[in-house]
Amino acid sequence: MHLIIVSGMLGVGKTSVILKLVGPLAEGGRKIVIIENDFGALGVDSEIVRRNGMEVRELKGGCICCTLKAGLIDDLRMLQANFSPDIAIVEPTGIADPEFIINSVQDISGLRIDSITTLIVIDAERFLKMKKMFERPLKNQLKVADVVLLNKVDTVSAKDLREIEQGIRAFSYEGKIRQIQADKGIGLDALEEVMK
Repeated sequence: MHLIIVSGMLGVGKTSVILKLVGPLAEGGRKIVIIENDFGALGVDSEIVRRNGMEVRELKGGCICCTLKAGLIDDLRMLQANFSPDIAIVEPTGIADPEFIINSVQDISGLRIDSITTLIVIDAERFLKMKKMFERPLKNQLKVADVVLLNKVDTVSAKDLREIEQGIRAFSYEGKIRQIQADKGIGLDALEEVMK
């Protein structure tokens, strides 16, 4: 099973990213499961889920990187046994440290994770105002990011986009940054090579 972690602060567009990714990921009959743990999330639309033959689980009452870690592992084991997914997408809370999720699912008996991809979604509209307030969680998320999805790029100027990318690099992130508009699915096609 390929595990995809879609992380980022509350309101950055994680659910929109997931909703736009599931269609292309489900092509070819791949089975997808989604585990949501984001407070205040809109939730993954059940009609899209049924249409694409996916399973969605919600973990409530804490954060999957700490208090709900066992629940995440149990859900992944159960989904693997009953649904045999090709891809599991995990959407943690906004302040979650994806490294804890990665460490908690590796080498667990009864759970087969073939590969892990970590996508970090950043809101271009709010990044410059909020980067100091959320410095620690941003650093934690960026240190394990395979790709940064800079969302809502249509809401800021080209000058601000350059400053935002410099701000992301200032957190010692050296990987790929993709500019996207998740609500319209713009820019997400570039992620196909990461997902395969």
